[in-house]
Amino acid sequence: MEQPKIVIYVRFSTDTDQEEVNRIKDEIGVFARMIEAKVMKQHWEILSKNTESGILDYVIDECMRHGWSILTYDLKSIHEYISGALSIIEDAAQDQVAIFFVDPDSALKSVRQYEKS
Repeated sequence: MEQPKIVIYVRFSTDTDQEEVNRIKDEIGVFARMIEAKVMKQHWEILSKNTESGILDYVIDECMRHGWSILTYDLKSIHEYISGALSIIEDAAQDQVAIFFVDPDSALKSVRQYEKS
């Protein structure tokens, strides 16, 4: 089987403490090693509330061109709002770019809560 090629993308809000950043970084690293992925690039952003990523569209385009996937932590690490994260996932899927989550349980819980509201 071919070694998966991934781009790590994670966004944090300005109020995220360093311990949380370190925890997520460690978990992503463990996951990438576990699946024996080749990390092609990493993009870590700290954005204030209601700020859109300046590089995420570029990351998706680059992944589409090279056949890479995106690895992130959960829905909040791709967009501050669940609806925004789902929109990004849908747009990426249309470009045949898979987005994988290290913590899929929290992603699914977020989607279920979003559907109930």
